[in-house]
Amino acid sequence: MTDSPRIVVDPARPLVDERFAVRLAGFPPRRRVTLRARMPLDGGLWQSRATVRTDGDGTADLDSQRPLAGTYGTADAMGLVWSAERIGDRPAPRERTRTDGNVSLTATVGGRRVASATVERRFQRADVTAEPVDHRDLVARLYDPPDETTDGDGQRPGILLLGGSSGGFPSRRVATLLASRGYAVLALAYFGRDDLPDRLVEVPLEYVESAVEWLAARDRVRPDPLGVVGWSRGGELALLAATRCDRLRTAVGYAPSTVSFQGNRLLSDPGSAWTVDGEGVPYVPLARPTGFRSRIVARWLRGRPLSVRPLFERGLVRASEKRVRAATIPVEEIGGPVLLVTGGDDRVWPADTLATRAMARLDARSYPHTYDHLSVSGAGHDIKVPYHPTTERATRPVPVPGRSLALDMGGTPAGYARADAQAWERTLEVLDEGLRP
Repeated sequence: MTDSPRIVVDPARPLVDERFAVRLAGFPPRRRVTLRARMPLDGGLWQSRATVRTDGDGTADLDSQRPLAGTYGTADAMGLVWSAERIGDRPAPRERTRTDGNVSLTATVGGRRVASATVERRFQRADVTAEPVDHRDLVARLYDPPDETTDGDGQRPGILLLGGSSGGFPSRRVATLLASRGYAVLALAYFGRDDLPDRLVEVPLEYVESAVEWLAARDRVRPDPLGVVGWSRGGELALLAATRCDRLRTAVGYAPSTVSFQGNRLLSDPGSAWTVDGEGVPYVPLARPTGFRSRIVARWLRGRPLSVRPLFERGLVRASEKRVRAATIPVEEIGGPVLLVTGGDDRVWPADTLATRAMARLDARSYPHTYDHLSVSGAGHDIKVPYHPTTERATRPVPVPGRSLALDMGGTPAGYARADAQAWERTLEVLDEGLRP
């Protein structure tokens, strides 16, 4: 008597940033089996597929077998997630539904459906809480971990989380996943929300410092050391803040700049992005080539993405050596582990080049703490937490009157998948090293 075909998933209820294995068992031997995955996520419905051949025992392991055909081409069960393509949009509910992130798997042999399974992916562990911060000057949310994850001294390590140039609150997904691993996470908005500045121009660093002190004052948060994690312009801010706040002694920057640039405007120089005591932090302005405005219009009309990396690179070349030196973030003053994550195909700004310079700066000063630059070829600017679809990462729409202009982020789906997984694993290691002494 033969076994019925079945899809074996392990674990069956992972967090959304955790791998799961997929194995076929009880199938006809030496037959082609097509496995399809479908998942609701981020307001869309996504789908992927992989065709594999079973062995003489009717089994197949997607982590060790390269698909014969499908939406991805490597031996990797998580390819069913990262290679998924959007096949439609769903009405966006106010809150996540119970099935958001779940992966429904179906297996067909000869066009006939013979097995199915569901991976119940979770965005957070049970008992993670999120509350708005009750402070007249701060726009933030505090994500608290479950009680059982508290360290032996009854306290939990704290992290300041900073988003990028889109403004508003940083990623709720990142915040809940970090809280699920025992960190108290203060997700701080620093512009583009409530009474904060509308644009990323002249944001006071004192605002960030007051957020750090607020987090350190929580009864169950270990006040020192604290960590900071930021993305893009938030990565730049994270490094700046860590050089100024003695409590911030572990810093992780995703696609950050290690030089302070002007505020966020492409066609003019609005001044520094940051201030101290009301004065602009030294910065490097963008350098726009002749005809740049016309180039934007041409790409907008043709529906082609625009890379803004050359504006930052030209700015660095045209600025005096003295100005670049003054705008360079003194990463050697952070006083703890430093991790910089970049993509080798970042088309937004030269994060990879600047991170390499920062590593050389730390080398030259014999920096006594762990420091690392993780650069992943094939990835662009938009590196995120792992095991999510990466097929729409290469561009990002920028709203303009009448039509959207796509910003060129760089990267390939496979490159982003590698970067997401490697960066998140390294991030958790660095945070653990720096904040759980």
